[in-house]
Amino acid sequence: MILLQVLSVLFGLFMIYWVRLHFKKQHFELLEYSLWITIWLVFIYLAIFPQTFQGITEVLRISRVFDLLVIIALMIIVFLTLQNRIFFRRLEKKLEMIVRKKAIDEQATSKD
Repeated sequence: MILLQVLSVLFGLFMIYWVRLHFKKQHFELLEYSLWITIWLVFIYLAIFPQTFQGITEVLRISRVFDLLVIIALMIIVFLTLQNRIFFRRLEKKLEMIVRKKAIDEQATSKD
């Protein structure tokens, strides 16, 4: 268990470094940056103190804390995947409108 905890803490620290690096490159806004830092700090805390969730697992009748964390992680992944799909669909529509407008403008200027 200790090896898994150490690996989890190292991964969490790496992700904090990665988020900070991309924040400095202005790939994240402050709110987004704060959210990710908080998520990774909670991840590290739970890796070190998994017994924190013991009460919740008993109430939900989940046998292990790890199972609860996997369920939460899957829920987050599904949410982020849907969020990503919506974002790319909007971006696709905007790009399509720009390309159509440019094509119409070029066609209008070539007729003149």
